[in-house]
Amino acid sequence: MANITEVKETIKKLPDEDFNAFADWFEKLEEKRWDKELGKDIAEGKLDDLANEAINEYKTGKCTEL
Repeated sequence: MANITEVKETIKKLPDEDFNAFADWFEKLEEKRWDKELGKDIAEGKLDDLANEAINEYKTGKCTEL
């Protein structure tokens, strides 16, 4: 298996078309990982305080429509 330095050097050498395909793939992978982590944080209640704060601010009129 290649180390991170080898991976970076390989990516730098990719032709534009391959680099763009890699970048698209990597972006989708990153989004999936972020979604998974967010789902885990929600399930564990890590965002409850923020959600409650936002709801309270809405109820007290501290929010404006965009």
